[in-house]
Amino acid sequence: MKISNSTQQYINQSYAANNANTNTTANTSADQGTQTQERLADSINLSSTTKDLQSIEAASAKEPEERAQKIADLKGQIQAGQYTVNAEEIAEKMVGSILNDVA
Repeated sequence: MKISNSTQQYINQSYAANNANTNTTANTSADQGTQTQERLADSINLSSTTKDLQSIEAASAKEPEERAQKIADLKGQIQAGQYTVNAEEIAEKMVGSILNDVA
């Protein structure tokens, strides 16, 4: 097939007509630049599970500070000889955890 100069012009005109149909709004060059930048912007949508995990992570990040304070308090009580172990309370917790595993 031979492509002549008139065929190329026809192709170019057809392409220009199709391109004009897809862009139905008349945009200035500034508007087109803005649209190009908007298309290039990244976006992210997080699922509710991901949001829940992020809140859990934020809460667990606070925990070490509170836990460190509790450990420091317990060490102080032990060193001062004021810390006592309640054997009944420990036994109840152990039996309770065993019953939870069996049930």
